[in-house]
Amino acid sequence: MAMKEIKIDGSIIHFLPVIHGLTEEGKKVEKAINEIKPDCVAVGISEEDIEAIKEYDSQLEMPPQYEYYLLYLSNYGKVSVPPADIKKAYEICNEKNIEIHPIDVNDDEYADLLIKNVSIISLIRQSRKMKKLRNKKFKAKNAKEFVFEWDDFMTSIKAFKKIEMARERKMAEELKKLAKRYKRVLAIIPVERYEGVLNRLEKI
Repeated sequence: MAMKEIKIDGSIIHFLPVIHGLTEEGKKVEKAINEIKPDCVAVGISEEDIEAIKEYDSQLEMPPQYEYYLLYLSNYGKVSVPPADIKKAYEICNEKNIEIHPIDVNDDEYADLLIKNVSIISLIRQSRKMKKLRNKKFKAKNAKEFVFEWDDFMTSIKAFKKIEMARERKMAEELKKLAKRYKRVLAIIPVERYEGVLNRLEKI
């Protein structure tokens, strides 16, 4: 999936879709930063995740859901924790003194979304789906196809699809704000949220 650009208020936002967890994505991020030379790098993760990368401890346990994600993703290439795309972005921004901004919902906002959108019945249904992950068979032939298949599986319950749509809206709104402050913005967006964020930003 190729990079796209959107011009807003005299600024340019360069969109880079990435597959979180795939090691080779770090090189893609490094290349994009070196070519674009952004004033700001926006990453599609929460502020808490940025802090986690700063203080990463390999002994910390990952949520079972993410462990399964990495396990299946490893069928298509080498995986890394923290995700290589975000880790590389953080390292280069620190080295070159480039502003880095998380644009996804934070933990409190995510909790509010759960309360507003997810019923007890939806939680029970989602819990049953999680139990099926151990023996789930994915048909994807490459990493990109897998990520979309995984996303479809995880958001097949309407309540959780609404949460992902809210995340896309939040990212688009934050990018709109950043375009007012910086002339060149590189937005590193999870590939499964990429088109949604683009479409929402174009409508703001």
